[in-house]
Amino acid sequence: MISAARLSSLGYTVYASMRDLSKSSDLKVELERRDTNCHMIELDVCDDVSIQNTINTITEQEGKLDILINNAGYGIGGFFEDLSEKEVRDQFETNFFGVQKVTRIALPLMRKTAIQSKDMFSTKIINLSSAQGRSALPGLGAYGSSKFALEGFSESLFFELQPFGVEVVLLEPGTYSTKAIDENSKEAHAGSNLQSPYFEYTNRLKNLHSKILDTRRGVGDPEDVAVIIEKIIKRKKNKLRYLAGSQAKIRVWLRSVLPFHWFSKIILKLAMGIAK
Repeated sequence: MISAARLSSLGYTVYASMRDLSKSSDLKVELERRDTNCHMIELDVCDDVSIQNTINTITEQEGKLDILINNAGYGIGGFFEDLSEKEVRDQFETNFFGVQKVTRIALPLMRKTAIQSKDMFSTKIINLSSAQGRSALPGLGAYGSSKFALEGFSESLFFELQPFGVEVVLLEPGTYSTKAIDENSKEAHAGSNLQSPYFEYTNRLKNLHSKILDTRRGVGDPEDVAVIIEKIIKRKKNKLRYLAGSQAKIRVWLRSVLPFHWFSKIILKLAMGIAK
């Protein structure tokens, strides 16, 4: 929402999609605040027909598609045994397969756009991943797994689209809090079961998450992510991956420089209260 409003205010022609247009009031407020406007279009990333209709509309109206930002997704919290198979599959259906569906249907138009463009790699696919796609945490296995899958897909696609002048970029934010993000967060149905062997750890993680949001320590400003997206779009040649937010950068850096045995001690202590 923030990115759509920011890019629109900068003069870009933006098609902001959402599964339910009746929930577009927050975007409208943000657009009014910036004295700008954009096209709002209904899109379900899990529905091939919905995606094709969206691409057809863009083709008819614009004749090209320079930038695709895959930002649809949600996070479900819960330890593996508390998650049902359906909850895990639903997580992947949106966060991973939804991205693939949109990308697959958009690519013919994007390859055509890249061929007609004067600037090499000005046509870009920006996939919103997460620091969870680089460093998994307990209680977020389904979400982290979907982002690990997205990372692998995006890295492979980066190479595959090089001959066609289409650039693929991964943006990996840490913790951010907006109304949309909070509303799209879910919890394993069995996580609140007192009989769950993970009940104590689930509550600990909930309290830790609430404390982080309340104190704002390590919580980034969504506007910062929008700024990074703007820079990626304007930059002629990008890296494959960009981390967003101090929390994400610190965690991924620690994961890369510390032996896993040491790193795991930190995570177990902070996330689960286990000292080993």
